[in-house]
Amino acid sequence: MHDLLRNSMKRIPTHDPYTGELNPHYEELTGKKNPLAPEAKEYTNPDIEQCVNMLEEKYRYSSTGDAYAINRLIEFYKENK
Repeated sequence: MHDLLRNSMKRIPTHDPYTGELNPHYEELTGKKNPLAPEAKEYTNPDIEQCVNMLEEKYRYSSTGDAYAINRLIEFYKENK
């Protein structure tokens, strides 16, 4: 039992259990990246042709209005490129 208590005292929390906010000192205290921290992703700006191709291949949209608007934009792009 004593070992269990000692191990739990050494554990650095990854986040605040009450608010859910990440522990800003986790990496500093443990030397490891916080496993709950979101990863920074690099985004590239695809050209319009890539966007149109991606949207054409997508079969589900969040609503009928979205599907209609996206299909109209694809048609407009193809007619005017």
